[in-house]
Amino acid sequence: MVMPRRKFLASSLLFGASAALMLGNTRSVFANESDDIPIESQRNPLFMFTAATFEPYIGGYFQTRNARGQLVALKLLKVESFDQPNKITGKAVKTNSFSLLFVSDERLPRFTSIYTIEHGALGKFDLFLTPRTGKNGELLYEAVFNHVS
Repeated sequence: MVMPRRKFLASSLLFGASAALMLGNTRSVFANESDDIPIESQRNPLFMFTAATFEPYIGGYFQTRNARGQLVALKLLKVESFDQPNKITGKAVKTNSFSLLFVSDERLPRFTSIYTIEHGALGKFDLFLTPRTGKNGELLYEAVFNHVS
């Protein structure tokens, strides 16, 4: 079967544009060079944090503020590292991904999920905390870090 020239050219242009678009998106998704990350992000302490940063502070206290501006203590219960499986190969992707689990005696405000955390050694930084309830009704808060190596 012979394809008309006009249809062939239109198909070729569409394929070329699709391929260019996919290659452009692939670079941004898999970018791993430091110059691909905005300098503002590189200066943020969250960019440098790893699971090892928090492990010495398991059992220690961090602080944030409640809706009235009063300090609320968050005790770091656990630091959990994990690798993410590659959906194509099934092998684990090399990451610096980890989660932090905190417990608190006081409920944090529900109108926000990003809290400014204060720690004597680590300073101030913002964390997205997800509330959880423990087996015995404890107020738990989880933060997840997803850094691709």
